[in-house]
Amino acid sequence: MKKTLCIVLALVMMFALLAACGGGGNTAATPPPAAAPTQTIAPATPPPPPPEAEGWDFSNATKVNLQFAIYLPEFDPTTIYACNVLEAIKEFTEGTVDYTLYASSTLCAADEQVDAVRSGLGDVAFCSAAYHAGLLPLTYMLEYPGVRYANDRAAAHAISEWHSTLKLAELSEFHLLFAYGQGNGCFITTTPLRTVEDFTGVQMRTSAALIPVMEAYGMIPTAMTMGEVYEALRTGVVQGATAMVAAAHTFKLFEVTQYCTLDPYYMSSYIMILNKGVWDSLTPDQQEAVTVATEGAWTEYIAPGRQAEVEPCLADFAAAGVEAIRFDDENIKKMGELNAPLQSNYAASVQGGTQALALLVELAAKWNGIMPVY
Repeated sequence: MKKTLCIVLALVMMFALLAACGGGGNTAATPPPAAAPTQTIAPATPPPPPPEAEGWDFSNATKVNLQFAIYLPEFDPTTIYACNVLEAIKEFTEGTVDYTLYASSTLCAADEQVDAVRSGLGDVAFCSAAYHAGLLPLTYMLEYPGVRYANDRAAAHAISEWHSTLKLAELSEFHLLFAYGQGNGCFITTTPLRTVEDFTGVQMRTSAALIPVMEAYGMIPTAMTMGEVYEALRTGVVQGATAMVAAAHTFKLFEVTQYCTLDPYYMSSYIMILNKGVWDSLTPDQQEAVTVATEGAWTEYIAPGRQAEVEPCLADFAAAGVEAIRFDDENIKKMGELNAPLQSNYAASVQGGTQALALLVELAAKWNGIMPVY
């Protein structure tokens, strides 16, 4: 079974990367007129059937076509990885659970995705916790610097286990497909940030989650979604942006900046959620197939981490004339001293936050020991 699963997932990844993602649309709900599904190329090779060893029977299963909302473009690696998971689900359910990709916020904005899945406007969404402070207070805690991870693989596993252990009430209205965290963040700017002292007074785009962090650094934070950042940098509304290195590359922020300072404390967490009504409508065999496919695909595509994407992005930045800046140990220590109390203070302000943070510290230590530094 494990060998078959690996073969299935490997082939799924191959055609998913070629196709970039695709599928149907929810038969139970009509997409809003303003949204258009992302057009994709059909896979060149028919995918293999799901493993027969499970004995799943889909002969009486109702076909479901999921509207998948994500705020990133279809070509972004995160979008492709998320679609790889949905492709695995499609194959393991023998096509009875299919999907349509609505990339680049064409179905709903980044900060509306949780509400969209709750209401049924969308069926499944890949959500950044940074955009959902009021709706996901405990998940939002993961955005603050405080707990340190040896690498993005340790972060992915620790945050996944954190969610599976706590089974947060704030996510009880959804079926959680998977969760993970990753680092590799940066400040991409029009003014150089060579020391912590250079932070003072810089107008910095950030997510709402990181406003207290930017303020602790002495910056002037401006909250906006990534889709707004390019123009804000080009016109001088902000002098820089905090983002994942890969996201800064995807949104071409290197075209309107001159410097990229790597942020050793940046952490972002993500969840992929399915409408609870849709989940409950699936047959037991469909649900089991979805679970097995998701777990296998998470291990194949998400768990290895995203470090491999960073260096090619920085190479493109350099080719565009953007200087990469890495802080020395003294400045990293100064950053840590400024941001140290933020996560624990936030946790203390949220019901159950102190206990949830204690578990996160424990799991980070566990996975930091398991996952060696690159």
